[in-house]
Amino acid sequence: MKALTRFVAIATSLAIAHGAFAQDQKNAKQSFPVGKAPEVKIGQTYAVETFDAWELLCVKVAKGPEPCEIGQLVLDDKATPMSDIRVFPLPPGQPALAGATIVLPLGMDLQNGMTITVDKNPPKQYPYAVCNNVGCVARIGITALELENMRSGKQAVITANIYGTRQILTVPVSLKGFAKAYTALQKRIAKQEKAAKKK
Repeated sequence: MKALTRFVAIATSLAIAHGAFAQDQKNAKQSFPVGKAPEVKIGQTYAVETFDAWELLCVKVAKGPEPCEIGQLVLDDKATPMSDIRVFPLPPGQPALAGATIVLPLGMDLQNGMTITVDKNPPKQYPYAVCNNVGCVARIGITALELENMRSGKQAVITANIYGTRQILTVPVSLKGFAKAYTALQKRIAKQEKAAKKK
């Protein structure tokens, strides 16, 4: 009797499962939607294109030209972020041809700022603009000569003193793809400006 009861229970379960599967087959379109590309919402930053170590990044806007820049997130050997670097053209009439924001981790010695060396060129020192919950941020100007060095260079190295210690943070920044990324950025900005003038 117990065996019969168990058999009936199993048979009933199988019947219910089969019925549910058949129903799923009928409603497959509703139950199993096809994936689509993630939607970029207004105000979000998205990657337009990747050039080796650098990305062309833009901010989605409702109307008009999108703010764009190129960037690189530098990770250590444990995939921990060491620095976030963004580079963009500056308006004409300034000593610097381009600008950059560089974010380093919290805990830096603010007194000496950070030093940047491109290949074997002389190092340049820059102050921090602010330290917040994101990290310590420097806003730097890049001259025409420095930009050309970055275009033709292989590696930039950022060094900064860690507060309260004698340790130095060293961040190697690959310049592979920088020239192509910056050229693509300039073309995209020029295209947007041209389209805006036609309206």
